[in-house]
Amino acid sequence: MALKINDKVYKRKIKKLERFVANRLPKETLKEYKDNTPIDGGNARRKTKITKKRRTGFTILANYVYSGVIDQGKYPNPPKAGTGKTRGGYSTQSPKGMGKPTLEFIQKAIAKYIRSI
Repeated sequence: MALKINDKVYKRKIKKLERFVANRLPKETLKEYKDNTPIDGGNARRKTKITKKRRTGFTILANYVYSGVIDQGKYPNPPKAGTGKTRGGYSTQSPKGMGKPTLEFIQKAIAKYIRSI
């Protein structure tokens, strides 16, 4: 008795996954990244964009000088407006930063999509 695999079905599912990763995932990832961005004056969310590249996929660009600070979960010192936005120098809105939670989101989104197809 021989085992037969229908590779047409497999190829079709791989193509669906590739389209998801190329089209829907970047938009959902940008939204997640912006949702994880702490808000002070709105500058960080406004200046965060996504770029697509053919071979390498997509890149999220945080185009402001303090992007590295808030991506580490820290917060500009002093905050622009009001107090209570930091605890020990770390953001109360996004203590893990934006990158790490966004990477976790990507892994979960891809796993969820794979289970659905």
